Amino acid sequence: MEQKKSLNFDEVLRIIRNNVVKVIPENSLLFRWMTIQGLKINAKKHHAPLTSLVMGVYAAEHCNLNCKCCTAFSPIAGESFLNIDSYKTDMAKLAELTGGKLSSFYVTGGEPLLHPRLLDIFGIAREYFPDTNIGFMTNGILLLKMPEIFWEQCGRYAVEIAISRYPIKIDIEKIREKGNAHNIKIDYVGGSDVPVKSMWKYPLDMEGKQPLSRSYCLCSQINRCVTMKDGKIYACNTIAGIAHFNRYFNKALEVTDADVLELHKVKDIKEIYEYLRTPKPFCRYCNRKGLVLGVKYGASKREISEWT
Repeated sequence: MEQKKSLNFDEVLRIIRNNVVKVIPENSLLFRWMTIQGLKINAKKHHAPLTSLVMGVYAAEHCNLNCKCCTAFSPIAGESFLNIDSYKTDMAKLAELTGGKLSSFYVTGGEPLLHPRLLDIFGIAREYFPDTNIGFMTNGILLLKMPEIFWEQCGRYAVEIAISRYPIKIDIEKIREKGNAHNIKIDYVGGSDVPVKSMWKYPLDMEGKQPLSRSYCLCSQINRCVTMKDGKIYACNTIAGIAHFNRYFNKALEVTDADVLELHKVKDIKEIYEYLRTPKPFCRYCNRKGLVLGVKYGASKREISEWT
């Protein structure tokens, strides 16, 4: 008799979340209370001493969608692609520090499929991390327009595809057929095929008066959205992308030296673990207690109120 695979903690939480959202409105007080409790549980879990890394890169910081409240600031980001040479140097250093092992490696955006050398990004990742799970997140719009070589190489590099659940028209059955033909795992982000009809707004406190410990303990990104770019490691994608917000709205939310880790100055992996386990000065700008749920999905008007 085949043994059933046991579910880990994150999978159990995901199943609960995906079923709760079907019956409880996201803009209700009950859903908000449950979300806050879930964030606290998640943060407590990720406060434990680290023994491995989840690492990601932004292939493109702009996007072919224009979603309001985008946590990557893509609607207000100019065209920006991951620099392949810098990326390869960073991956070599990361492999040296980790012995070529990560919990997982993800490629995201913006929209990764906009990068003209996306396959090089996958190939370099597989070169330095031969046994690591590699995946990328996409809205799926461009998938069926990708050439056959794209599918062949994704299969060769064992790249998994996670599709966001925005209420947009994509032919998921044809996409799955393509994936199956090349032995590529394709799933929805979060594991649910229920379309996202609303967004969450993570408001920024423009005065930077939020208690660091509270921001950190209500953060959904702890050790899950670690981002590497141009020789630097960022604890979350908010810090990594805040330059787009500052530039577009002429603001000056400060990223200090303590917010960022210079990868090529790191001598031991424990330095990265320690960096990720503590709140950053930038956390003072994150009003996690003011999290707004149930914002109806729609196009960004590129107004500052979408992020504050």
